[in-house]
Amino acid sequence: MKARWKIVVVELSHHLPYTVISSLIAMAAVWYFGMVQMQQHADRGWVTELRWSFHVLHPLHVCLSAITTTSVLWRFERKLAKTLIVGVLGSVIPCGLSDYIVPFIGGRILGQPMQLHICLIDHPMLILPFLLVGLLSGLLFEGQVSDHSIFSHGAHVFVSSLAALLYLVSFGFTGWMTDINFVFPVLLVVVMAVWIPCCISDIVVPISTIREYPHGGRRSVSRPSV
Repeated sequence: MKARWKIVVVELSHHLPYTVISSLIAMAAVWYFGMVQMQQHADRGWVTELRWSFHVLHPLHVCLSAITTTSVLWRFERKLAKTLIVGVLGSVIPCGLSDYIVPFIGGRILGQPMQLHICLIDHPMLILPFLLVGLLSGLLFEGQVSDHSIFSHGAHVFVSSLAALLYLVSFGFTGWMTDINFVFPVLLVVVMAVWIPCCISDIVVPISTIREYPHGGRRSVSRPSV
């Protein structure tokens, strides 16, 4: 058990720099889009466009998370029911924490009038098809996904960063774009929204649920070998 949690600590430290970089890129992209729209349009119609973008990225995030979690567990333990249950819970819950719970709490801590919007409740038929595709992809293409886990996890982290930031902007917090004092606090909120939940989904859940996992560095849960 100690060896498992040692792996978790190491993986968390390794993934923090990638999370920070992804968050900075996402902030730069959203800030640029927002500033251009503010200059061109006096109304707040552009916030609605970002909200639609969030409703594309959140289901995509769920799909990527389900692919990663399912493929890692399926590679090491061929139990279909267990893999599907872990795949569902290990993607829906962390993605919810990452994309709206942590951003909502972070925004409220920073004094913003955040609106709590839970897609799984408000738009279940938007989320469930992407979840199903993620589960099936993780099962059917486990070898290909596992062998490219660095790429898949990188995509997962970037999509998560963008989704968390879009939630902040779409549901109550646009002030950071024009107030420099909010830039660093927003970066912290996005990093925390991405770093812990994504690592829970991609690393903690598979490690804690696999009955037997490889030792000695021959095969890693987050970077399996052929």
